[in-house]
Amino acid sequence: SQSEQQILSSQLECVQTVKDRVLAEAKCTESNLVTPFSWKGSGTKTQTRSSLKLFQVETETLYKKADSEDLYVTSMLYEREQTEREVTGGEVTELVWKLCLAHSASFETADLFMTLVFELRHLSLEALKVLWQRSSFKCRDNWQPLIDALPSCATEACVVLMKEIIASGEVEEDKVEYFFWSFSFIPKPTSGMIESLAPLLKSPGASQSCFLGVTALLHRFCSAYNSCDDVPAVQSVMRTLGKFLGGNCTVQDSEGLSQMQLVLKAIGNAGLAAASLAPVLSLCASLKSNPIEIRLAAIQAFRRIPCSVRVSDLLPAGD
Repeated sequence: SQSEQQILSSQLECVQTVKDRVLAEAKCTESNLVTPFSWKGSGTKTQTRSSLKLFQVETETLYKKADSEDLYVTSMLYEREQTEREVTGGEVTELVWKLCLAHSASFETADLFMTLVFELRHLSLEALKVLWQRSSFKCRDNWQPLIDALPSCATEACVVLMKEIIASGEVEEDKVEYFFWSFSFIPKPTSGMIESLAPLLKSPGASQSCFLGVTALLHRFCSAYNSCDDVPAVQSVMRTLGKFLGGNCTVQDSEGLSQMQLVLKAIGNAGLAAASLAPVLSLCASLKSNPIEIRLAAIQAFRRIPCSVRVSDLLPAGD
């Protein structure tokens, strides 16, 4: 009838031979029968035979021995082979133009953007400033490739340029926040980065992301370098934060309360660098006239300060 449909019948048979627990031979026969009509069993049949036979067993894996000097352990994130050639500002400018012309959701765009990030790392601060003057434009879809690439650059020159862009007010507030949060993820901070960013903490109306981004960078720096509290840039940041405390964290109104809580959170964020403020934090926590929110925030600010500072002797014993 017209309702009958094509039917496929398949069968696979294999015979395997195993010697000494190793597969020595395998022979398989696969049959497929297609019967578009039911009458008289008419149709098309195919049959395939395959054979696999073991010839030899190697007792050792053959491989090319590599020079141990060429082997190293590293993260696979954002890694590319180092280029030997010198990257010029003109080449990077052309790359930004290509990104603007490429389709936003294409593989080409992703590859161009990754190339931009890595080439930015080869540019000096002077070259980056020239690049910013030439390539800070927006693409047709309002995208600024350079703005999005700078936070992933993670070099001192890129951080200094970002700081100057923030201070100039040339970009929207959401991009400024993006810059600040990116500081937390810089893998190898330098004292030059901290020195450049420190003045931003003194800016009127400095945001929460400014305080937390800069102090997170500070903590990562101090985690990698011994005696970081002797570094002038670190001392500058901690002096600025210490001035906000005013000696004992007293506040006059709700606005002052919010600001003090933010500063105490930033000090806790700074961690190892905050050891010099431990005595003041202890006073803030023990002063009974301080709001309970301030006293608790002062205690929490000790969370990353090393035990060698004898935190137990500084914290209040109880009311």
